[in-house]
Amino acid sequence: MKKIFVLCLIVFSFLFLANTSFNSLKLPDSNYSSLTSPLKNSKTNKSEKNVFKAVLSGSFKTPAVDTKARGHADFMFSKDGKKLFYRLYVFNIDSVSMAHIHHGPMGKEGPIAVWLYKGKITGKFNGLLSKGTITNKDVNLDSLRAWIKTGDAYVLVHTQNNPNGEIGGLIK
Repeated sequence: MKKIFVLCLIVFSFLFLANTSFNSLKLPDSNYSSLTSPLKNSKTNKSEKNVFKAVLSGSFKTPAVDTKARGHADFMFSKDGKKLFYRLYVFNIDSVSMAHIHHGPMGKEGPIAVWLYKGKITGKFNGLLSKGTITNKDVNLDSLRAWIKTGDAYVLVHTQNNPNGEIGGLIK
């Protein structure tokens, strides 16, 4: 019974952190304060959706990676579609080496579309791994949006122990 309570507490904490971090996503300047969020405007249809999320776990990989690491990534396109703002959070992960958005369907290894994190962390890490702005200089944003809408874009976080990826998730 105690294990179930702890598991529920972890799940609710993760959901709270995911919601809090998403709601605290701040834009870099006032020029983008007019971005619409479909979560705040129920009249927004799916073709106008500007906000996407990926929930990251070891079960995303094929075969699944046995890990306690978890994470999430939040993405928001600017209203004009020329910028994609992101934040990548990871928890209980050890020795992160890199993170990307890959182009490909779930369960199939696809090529790197754009980098989200280049660096090296030794030891355990919890929190905001990276944030930034992706532009057409990094990747064709129209193509990336199309891949996201068709389920062909996912986030993958690599570690020293799992160089092919430890946690990942489809961007939805």
